[in-house]
Amino acid sequence: MKQRKDILATVQGVSLIVAYVFVVSILFMAGWYGLGQIITEPGALLALYVILFLLAGALLGAWLWVLIKIPQGIAREFDKIKNQIAGGEINSSTDFSKALAEFLVDYFSFFRFDVVAAQVKTKTAEAVIFPGNAPAIKIDEQLLAKKSRETEDLIPLGKISIGGQNLYGYLIPIWFGREWLGYFCVFTDTKLFRVFKDFLKNFEEQFVDDQLMHVINSERRI
Repeated sequence: MKQRKDILATVQGVSLIVAYVFVVSILFMAGWYGLGQIITEPGALLALYVILFLLAGALLGAWLWVLIKIPQGIAREFDKIKNQIAGGEINSSTDFSKALAEFLVDYFSFFRFDVVAAQVKTKTAEAVIFPGNAPAIKIDEQLLAKKSRETEDLIPLGKISIGGQNLYGYLIPIWFGREWLGYFCVFTDTKLFRVFKDFLKNFEEQFVDDQLMHVINSERRI
């Protein structure tokens, strides 16, 4: 079943790329023809048109590729953490925080969506930062916990200084039903657009909250 889903996701991705190339080609030819009809001796303008169109097409293509790749692979990659929880390798909130923080940095490494560092805090354990050699993040942990208890929505933190590097921080509260379980923060090298913020929020709702609840319930039974 898993292999079938991977094949289906690949086919869907390739189909979108083929459709994109086809549409871009049609637009390019239409623009080329229109420019030739308007200007009798286009010359340098046509060359400029080609350059600008290629740049715009490459940027748009990069966006399309990111939007395809993020949902395509996230379930497969996060499945490793779910298996570790089910198998007992992750049996504490601290272990979960370490695994989640590492996942956030390793997986979300895309064009205009590159997580440089991550911090995870659960209700039963201290905050964990990944990578481990990252300088201390200059945010009050109690303040982050307080903010995350007040809402279930993503909270932009603005520019954050980490080791002299200015990054953009985003706080995502972790809730299971009406119970607050903690939060995770990501720090990116660029300001995220709305679509990527939505990815982070959906990631918390679809992958993180229930798995953390399993871990916390396991701790309670010990």
